[in-house]
Amino acid sequence: MIMAWFNFKTSTKDKPRFWEEYLLSFKSSASPYFVAFDCETTGLDIRKDRLLSIGAVRFTAERIQVHQSIELMVHQTKVNHDTIAIHGILPSTTQEAELSENDAVKQLLEFIGNSPLVGHHIRFDVAIIDQALKRMGLGKLKNKTYDTNLLFKQQQHYPVEQNISLDDLCAHFQLKAENRHTALGDAYLTALIHQRLTMIHER
Repeated sequence: MIMAWFNFKTSTKDKPRFWEEYLLSFKSSASPYFVAFDCETTGLDIRKDRLLSIGAVRFTAERIQVHQSIELMVHQTKVNHDTIAIHGILPSTTQEAELSENDAVKQLLEFIGNSPLVGHHIRFDVAIIDQALKRMGLGKLKNKTYDTNLLFKQQQHYPVEQNISLDDLCAHFQLKAENRHTALGDAYLTALIHQRLTMIHER
């Protein structure tokens, strides 16, 4: 009887250092900050559309760390003219951007670490980042998330299916909606709204 021996050696590709450091951050002490973040995209199809820009800002219940924020413009060749009227990002802006999608995601992960993430309809933003990570052969975001849309509806006892826009919340809390539909502008407004929602919850 002849036996053949086969070496089923699994080839493993090293993960990039930024990803390993991101995962390791969850074994460290919790971040003292929340991070509000927002993505502007070429559309709303998570699988087909791509990142145009990412904005993020660190904050606490008492203070927004304006000097600790990022706004990343992603180099883009795909253009969806239907969405330009919403986000106002012209093709020339992203075509001249220096950051690739991979570099933008890398910088985002380095910025957020293990901080809880806050967003308005945050599931979409997280899904967009997760798709970008998937294209890089990496896993999904691990951060705890909070959605200002859901938090507000829970406090006001609104039906889950009712949509509350960021503009609605700005009007409710009498916030001047400056720089709307820019990633950093929306992230900053989301941080302000989360602070106010937290204050109401703690009363």
